[in-house]
Parts: sequence; structure tokens; C-alpha cells
Amino acid sequence: MSKSSRQRRHYLIASRFQIRFALQILLLLLFTSIVIGWTVYYSVWSASETQIQRLLVDKKINQADALRFRQALRKEPGERTLFRLLLLTFIAFVYTVFATHRMVGPIRHIEAVLQRRLRGEPVDPIRLRKTDEFKGLAEMINKALLEEKGRE
Repeated sequence: MSKSSRQRRHYLIASRFQIRFALQILLLLLFTSIVIGWTVYYSVWSASETQIQRLLVDKKINQADALRFRQALRKEPGERTLFRLLLLTFIAFVYTVFATHRMVGPIRHIEAVLQRRLRGEPVDPIRLRKTDEFKGLAEMINKALLEEKGRE
């Protein structure tokens, strides 16, 4: 098999599985991000409020400055966090599609080889790409097919 015919062309081989898996990972990431983001935001907000109250009591800032600071604290981190969360969500989705491709591709290839063998057709040894998963399984199947061929 030439190198060009073994290169990846379609990353969504088992699209239903790959997208479902990617969505599960994304939900986990989103939940974790929301919990961590809320915890950090609440901690910063709480600490900032305490400091603002001290400054107001000590008359080091006035009410207008305190209000501007509160508004900036509510707006700035939220927008930045949301943008970063969306960006990381997209990156995680793309990564998951690539990662599942390295699993689904070999499984589909192994299934096709075994189906041809079950129909009685001759099969070549299973060869997987460098980055594919399940190389150990492919080697065991190749050995089993070779032993079967030797008994014939």
C-alpha cells in the first residue's frame, strides 16, 4: 500500500460515535470550566468587595470610584473568560475528532480484514499508520491469521 493511499482523508469515519464522544468530553470540560470559573470569580469578587469596603471606610476612595471598580470587575473577566471558554471548547472538539479517528480508523480496518477473511477471501496482514491505536491487537490478529494460513 502506498503512503498516499494510507493518509487520512476523512476524519469523521464513524461520525455518530466520534461526535457523541466529543460532546461527552465537551460537556465534562464545560462543567469543569464553569465550576472552576465560578469559584475563582466568586473568590476574587468576595476578596475585592472586602477591600473596597475597607477603602471606603478609610475614605481612601469615594463611592463613584468603588462603583466603577465593581462594574469593571463584573464585566471584564466575564467577557474574557467566555471568549477563552468558547475557544478552548472548539479546540477540544477538534482534538477529540482527531483522537477518535486514531481509534475508529484501525477498528474499521480490522473489521474489514476480518470480514473478508470470514468470506474466505485471502487477506494481507493488517498494517496501521504510525499514529493509530490498537497496534497490539492488529499484531495478534496478524499472528492468528498467519497460523490459520499455515494450517491450511
